[in-house]
Amino acid sequence: MIKLPIDEADIIVSFCKRLKNLRQSNNLTLDELAQKSGVSISTISKIENQQQKPSFETVLRVARALHINFIHMLEEPPEQKLHMARRVITRAADAPSYEGEFNNYVTHAAELSNKTMVPLLMSVKARSVPPLQDWSVHDGEEFVYVIDGEIELHTEQYSPAILKKGDSCYLDSTMRHAYVSRSKKAASIMAVCLSIKPFADAS
Repeated sequence: MIKLPIDEADIIVSFCKRLKNLRQSNNLTLDELAQKSGVSISTISKIENQQQKPSFETVLRVARALHINFIHMLEEPPEQKLHMARRVITRAADAPSYEGEFNNYVTHAAELSNKTMVPLLMSVKARSVPPLQDWSVHDGEEFVYVIDGEIELHTEQYSPAILKKGDSCYLDSTMRHAYVSRSKKAASIMAVCLSIKPFADAS
């Protein structure tokens, strides 16, 4: 379920347009993107033609296949110049939230375009390691800080690591990674994703 301070229909249209543009800019056919993402050709085609509403898991799968942060698939920034002095305040009640199968996400500074950092508050729900195709992978680097609870961090190049409240990890986001909660309830973490280039340049 997506809760945003702007019309949901605009987000769907934006995603559909960006999906086709990003697929074509990466020189991928429908079949190739379907194989990379695990999303069927018919589903991708219907979404690109605005005939089907994308689920959040579909957004995640496509973003992983294109190696970009999922929030980049949902935002469509206005054309504007990059200013050096910027400030954006996100009130708790206004922060966009997304619910996924393994994690819930609350995004901050979502209204700011041309940004290189994507700050996310995550509620880790997974109790076991997700299938490899559902692990996160995207461009750039990522800083993770455990706010509450305990998580097990899985990466494709390292042995699993236990992170407790107050612990952190800085990792290469192009390396597949996944989080598992080891707490009685969902663990809370802050993840700050750093892109190689500003969001507006990713289109």
